[in-house]
Amino acid sequence: MSLTLEQQRAVANHLKSRAQPPQCPVCSAANMTVQEEVTLLPTDADDPSTVPRVNVLCEYCGYVLHFSPSALGLSLQ
Repeated sequence: MSLTLEQQRAVANHLKSRAQPPQCPVCSAANMTVQEEVTLLPTDADDPSTVPRVNVLCEYCGYVLHFSPSALGLSLQ
């Protein structure tokens, strides 16, 4: 599952509205990039269900943050 460029920009704008500038929790760098690919995380080892997560990458140290699309106001349909 991939985000469109418009969706990536919407995520970036949402994060900028919450933190100026968004910073990495590991290295404090401010060069965070919304990734195109959405990660599907398993909900339970015994359950095949997954939940989508939007990935935001720190371009400096490589740390990846995961965000809930619905909390970001994003529809992945």
